[in-house]
Amino acid sequence: MFHLRLDRRKLYVGGGILAVLLLVYLIFRSLPPSQQDVDKSAVTVSQESYYTLEADGKPVAYFADYADSLFTGGSVNKDSIHTRHVGQHGYWVNRLPVVPSCFGRVVIKWDCRPSTVVNLKTSGVQNLLHRLFIQMDAELGGLQTKRNELGYYLRVHSVQDYGYNKIADYHAEVLHQMDSLRKVMKVVHKAAFSTSRLRIRQQNRYSIVSSSNKKKQIVCNRLAIYKDSGAVLLQTASGTTPLRVTTRLGTDRAIAEANKYYRQHPSVVNVQPAGIRFDGGRYEGEMRKRVPNGYGKYYGDNGSFYDGHWKDGKRNGFGIYVAPYEYLQVGEWKEDVFKGERLTYTADRIYGIDLSRHQHEKNNKVYHIYWDKLRITDLGTLSSKTIKGKVDYPVSFAYVKSTEGCTVLNAYYQADYAAARSHGIRTGTYHFFSTTSAGAAQADYFLKCSRFSKGDLPPVLDVEPTDAQIAAMGGAEVMFRHIRAWMSRVQKQTGRRPILYISQMFANTYMPLAPDLGDNYHVWIARYGEYKPNFKLAYWQLSPDGKVRGIHGDVDINVFNGYRNQYEDFLKRHCF
Repeated sequence: MFHLRLDRRKLYVGGGILAVLLLVYLIFRSLPPSQQDVDKSAVTVSQESYYTLEADGKPVAYFADYADSLFTGGSVNKDSIHTRHVGQHGYWVNRLPVVPSCFGRVVIKWDCRPSTVVNLKTSGVQNLLHRLFIQMDAELGGLQTKRNELGYYLRVHSVQDYGYNKIADYHAEVLHQMDSLRKVMKVVHKAAFSTSRLRIRQQNRYSIVSSSNKKKQIVCNRLAIYKDSGAVLLQTASGTTPLRVTTRLGTDRAIAEANKYYRQHPSVVNVQPAGIRFDGGRYEGEMRKRVPNGYGKYYGDNGSFYDGHWKDGKRNGFGIYVAPYEYLQVGEWKEDVFKGERLTYTADRIYGIDLSRHQHEKNNKVYHIYWDKLRITDLGTLSSKTIKGKVDYPVSFAYVKSTEGCTVLNAYYQADYAAARSHGIRTGTYHFFSTTSAGAAQADYFLKCSRFSKGDLPPVLDVEPTDAQIAAMGGAEVMFRHIRAWMSRVQKQTGRRPILYISQMFANTYMPLAPDLGDNYHVWIARYGEYKPNFKLAYWQLSPDGKVRGIHGDVDINVFNGYRNQYEDFLKRHCF
């Protein structure tokens, strides 16, 4: 009997202690959470969103975003779009008051509500699709210009050129983009003129980002939307709360804390596709202090693309840049300025020379050219060059000056022309442009005095006026009118499209005023720096002070823009 009373006493005492502890716990749980409790309940949620175009309830196309009244980043495959990412600050919450009952529930702000496009009726969707088709057609045109630039580069370069593989990879990516865009345009066009019931839906995917492992994410489902308070209730897909996570917040307190947080941090929500937002585009790569630093890729909102090296947010080092309706730039960058393509000169390239009376006459002496000995032995010292192997190159082509203006005839033209051809050197003839006579008259004089035989290179117009001479003849517009007259007259009479020879300074200053010349004719540029001219070229003159065995004094050294295969193709297509 004594032991029974003792056991009951222990039971009552134990029960009383538990009751007191439970009461204390309930009182503790009923107290308002401290700021420390609130901070412990905080969580980062990643929201991915995209839009679906449905026809009669079936998805037919997907779009990454909706901005400025139009969709962007369209695809017929939802897995291939760059979804919009939103990083949000949220809080773990309990389902029941006082009692721990989180079960993986999280409250976040409903800052990324579906736009009004979601509520459009069929006719409204059709109007939107009409505008979208026009925009996508323009985008396709821009991609086509990028494809042309990249394709041209691949034609005149080889795998031994630094950056070739990057260009080839991006060329393949552009082709894929064009194919994908055409598929979306086909769907959009069909939907815009169909009788189907059209609807736009915004799709959202949520995941919790681990504080210890940024790559580890916990998928969440949306349970409810609190429209009045502008919040969303989520729950982990497993319905469980991660280990070591506790919360004392209820839904109302969590919503209040979220509102308070965003009032204090108005710019914390980070809306962006993959990578980071930078200078009107998306950047993926190495960073320092949240700016590009090291190697990375930049995708501009205007369709531009840069793949290369950065320093403190600026392009520095080797990189490639291409944009719709712009020239491709491959080479060295410094402080965001493109310097040019640095070349390695080897025996694999095609070299040539150009000749006038200056190779025969110097200081009142006349010098003979020993055609049997011709060999390029020096590429000049006016600029630094990267040369692989010994400079001992054959002269593959030669241009000989015939005329200048309407009165000057090179006395050595006929002999040099004949000698070059007899020694198996591809030969061409050029005319030196004068600012004091009409272009058509100069063309007639050139045609009268020059020879054009089977296998000859296309004729060349050498344009080297000073700014003062251009002004004296009436300005750039007048000059280009005479240049066009010469080019068209010679092309009509010879059946071959002439080449325009200019300096890099002339190209930079005046050629933007006559883009048709660069589009319609091959260009030969004299640039004596360490970089290749940034222009579509037939040849470029890399030095005025080269050395050729068999020729006295300095000689202009030129190189064909491409390798052997491209050179042979050029000869087949453009020679007489």
